[in-house]
Amino acid sequence: MNDSDKLRAIKAKTRTRLLFALVTLASYFAFVLNWVDGPSRALAGRLGGSHINGSLLFFVGLIIFFILLELLFLFIYRVTSGRGR
Repeated sequence: MNDSDKLRAIKAKTRTRLLFALVTLASYFAFVLNWVDGPSRALAGRLGGSHINGSLLFFVGLIIFFILLELLFLFIYRVTSGRGR
């Protein structure tokens, strides 16, 4: 592998990591919807007769989404680095 191929591989991995970081950051900003008036008022209401509201469900969903996103990133990294065989 020459220097040009190494540089191309590093750039590709950097773009992938940047995309991952942007999706994560956008998801964190989506959590701000809990404190904004408007259509997000649905997050404040209870779900049925339980003590769980939309904000709590949204928070748990974000945690699961972040875990799955990290697993996806690790899978893509393993496949593109050639260690997935």
